[in-house]
Amino acid sequence: MPSHVPDIQPLPASQQRLLKQFYRSHGSRGRIAAQARCWVARDGGIIAGLCLTPMAGGHWLTNLLVAAEQRNGGVATALLAAVKARVPGPIWLFCRPELIGFYQRRGFILAPALPAELETRLERYRQTKPLVALQLEVPDMPSPPIEIVTAALFDTRGRLLLVRKRGSRYFMLPGGKREPGETSWQTLQRELDEELALQLREGQVQVLGEFEAAAANEPGRRVRAQVFAGRLEGDVRVQAEIEQARWLALPAQHTDDLAPLLREHILVALAGWPR
Repeated sequence: MPSHVPDIQPLPASQQRLLKQFYRSHGSRGRIAAQARCWVARDGGIIAGLCLTPMAGGHWLTNLLVAAEQRNGGVATALLAAVKARVPGPIWLFCRPELIGFYQRRGFILAPALPAELETRLERYRQTKPLVALQLEVPDMPSPPIEIVTAALFDTRGRLLLVRKRGSRYFMLPGGKREPGETSWQTLQRELDEELALQLREGQVQVLGEFEAAAANEPGRRVRAQVFAGRLEGDVRVQAEIEQARWLALPAQHTDDLAPLLREHILVALAGWPR
């Protein structure tokens, strides 16, 4: 932290021109989004600033800049700490790989998942420069895990059926959230009928286990899944919120686009399941 703590406050929208002038004076071409909430550190004038754009229950942090003569004095640390203490919800940012250590020392971790809008932006930005997505999880009352029921379904060649929902980059097992009053079997039957026009019959699947991990499409949340496994009978038809289905040969060679629950737990459990 700096020996002389600067005054750190959110910047009124009517004064955003001052932050724009600060950015320009230090050679930054960063733009301030119309809906962004800006924060500044002052010591007389502005000596540092950043922008937070509301997104998916959290904020996207951009344009963190400290005046050259104030760097290595703890100003960035103080500014980030103030934002962490006073802004609710997760905070995401993109940075170059060489800056990962800087942000990790200030409480950031590699983002386990991103809102769909940020995922799209990151893919576009990565076409011209290497970037990493980080997340600062603000301490909060933990939300209960999202309860879902899914099925690991294999075809006659031993391949696993995966689906990708509209607006997501992650593939996962078919299934979904439990409705009030439903049993796990009822949830699975309903979801597979809605998503893939599949009608399961009694005895076609067996319980594989219960697993928990970070939710793929709801940043900051965890998901707990009751997972069944069995062999697929009949054809599948992509419908409802499902945008794509694919078959995965096991053991999987590439897992970057698999949901955390599938990648970290279910594939491990399926290694010993007879196919």
